[in-house]
Amino acid sequence: MNHWSLIYRFVWIALAVLLLAGMGFMFVPLIQQDREFQRREAQLTETIEQHEQEIRQLRIKQERFQTDPDFVERIAHDMGLIKPNEFIFRFVDEEHDEGTDRRQNED
Repeated sequence: MNHWSLIYRFVWIALAVLLLAGMGFMFVPLIQQDREFQRREAQLTETIEQHEQEIRQLRIKQERFQTDPDFVERIAHDMGLIKPNEFIFRFVDEEHDEGTDRRQNED
């Protein structure tokens, strides 16, 4: 009888180990999914931080547009706008200009 109790004990231990292993394998996909969620959260957090930095820069620019006339004038000049009675002089490279003339004459 001692022999049978040893076999029963071994079978119960084997069943318990198999049950625990099966439950462990059930959680592997959940662990992988959790890691993917953490990776995605880190990406989104970085994107949010970049957008917040961009918003801060735009607010600073907006404040400068409202309070700094020299800034507004510089931006307007960069866009090609001029004041009344103001002239813009553009200098063209002669080599580039001559090549353009030759092409026009060839056509």
